[in-house]
Amino acid sequence: MRGVTTRPTVRSVNGLVATDHHLATAAGIAALRDGGSAVDAAVTAAAVCAVTQPHRTSIGGDLFALVYDASRREVTAYNGSGAAPRSLSLGSFASGFPSEGANLATVPGVVAAFGDLMRDHGRLGLDRVLEPAIQYAEEGFPVSDGLAEGFVDSGGRLDAEAARVFGPRGRFPRAGEILQQPDLAATLREIASQGAAVFYEGPLAERLASAIREVGGAIGAEDLAAHETDRPAPARITYRGHTVYGQPPVSQGHILLEELAIAVGLDMKELEWGSPELVHHMVEIKKMAFADRDAYSGDPRVVPFEVSRLFDVRFAEARRRAIPTRASDRVDAGAIAAATPADTTYLAVVDRDGNAVSLIESVFSEFGSACVAPGTGVLLNNRLIGFSLEASSPNALAPGKRPIHTLNTVIALDGNSPRFVFGTPGRHAQVQTNFQLAVGLIDHGFDVQRAIEEPRWYHESGRGLKMESRFSEATRKGLAAKGHEIANLGEWAEITGGAQAIAIDSNGVFSGGADPRREGHAAGY
Repeated sequence: MRGVTTRPTVRSVNGLVATDHHLATAAGIAALRDGGSAVDAAVTAAAVCAVTQPHRTSIGGDLFALVYDASRREVTAYNGSGAAPRSLSLGSFASGFPSEGANLATVPGVVAAFGDLMRDHGRLGLDRVLEPAIQYAEEGFPVSDGLAEGFVDSGGRLDAEAARVFGPRGRFPRAGEILQQPDLAATLREIASQGAAVFYEGPLAERLASAIREVGGAIGAEDLAAHETDRPAPARITYRGHTVYGQPPVSQGHILLEELAIAVGLDMKELEWGSPELVHHMVEIKKMAFADRDAYSGDPRVVPFEVSRLFDVRFAEARRRAIPTRASDRVDAGAIAAATPADTTYLAVVDRDGNAVSLIESVFSEFGSACVAPGTGVLLNNRLIGFSLEASSPNALAPGKRPIHTLNTVIALDGNSPRFVFGTPGRHAQVQTNFQLAVGLIDHGFDVQRAIEEPRWYHESGRGLKMESRFSEATRKGLAAKGHEIANLGEWAEITGGAQAIAIDSNGVFSGGADPRREGHAAGY
């Protein structure tokens, strides 16, 4: 079911790449043409994004990925998130988190994840896949409209070194002007020639730790040396005959899977798309899943929590029965039975061998901590503010602990083969937009581009419900009658994310879509 869209669906048979930036998509396609795998293309594209989209991501940020290996017919989860520095604790932020600063950075996990993804699934080598990113950092790239807007909106947050790096003319570049990052190019070149481990141990790691201390950060050499990428068992559920895989904690990807586990007992197809009834049910299901996250989810290395219990049939049935007929103001967590034990960029890639990658990377807020480690070009994340400062919370800040992440990715299999690869940036909107994408793609049979472009809703708290203005007046009035307090987001709201999606048809044709709400671009060959 195609519908009217602002851009055509991209179709190909040899490979397809959908990212948040056209230069990243082009680099990913080139990697596939050079004989690379879906992982080679994904890491190539992600590295280019880390250069061309510093307001969204950086090698000083975090990365999560799901990889489908066609030869083994299995999905592997990669958790490239870093821990809080060992010198920090709840007492370090007695007055609350500051708005920016290097002491808000957790250990960067992107580089280690690049190395581990390539070691497990790459064909081309780290030096080849980092080559386009190095070129764009060294020779420069034309600043996009989105990055130029980011400088206008958040340039005032940047520390002196970040302002120097991103404003070499004494001002921030405008759209179409060239931005070079020679320090970042040098750092990437060391990683490309010596391997990802040099970012965490050795002379480069020591220079990085020293530079972080210079700007007031807490990450030390010992914190970098202790970092490693996790490969936890991916979370999964069965939904309408599809096996839907998501990220396990510390990602909050389990929210999407719980939403689907509750929704599977409802006839979502019979509820008209965009109707007050469908939107109401989805919003109230979302509220329940977020309440359960707040009550139970934390770093599994510290907090004992079996995430699959949120998808248990009896638990989901109880949550489904509790869906109210009117908008709820506050939702309590469900009772789990005793155990028998800001900013971000997303990309999707498939290759001609049937491998698939769903990958997301981030520095959290726009420009992360707003600090660049001097001499390295590395923009630091501010993921530490993802912790709770309430000691009783399972997500409470502690030395060496990882915060719960909004970052999550999705792969849905039909039988043993990928059917859909999708995801979106957007902080807490991610699992809400992914919920809408899943219902659109699976229940309503939408073409990927239509699923991405359909109007979206976004819920933060209470009875307030933000909706893109392209929803019908009848839908808004119907939801208001159910007690929702409607706010207008405009026609295309970036707060709802910037999704990319790929569908794989039974005849082997790939169909790709990219979100006009940001600067998404899909291409195939």
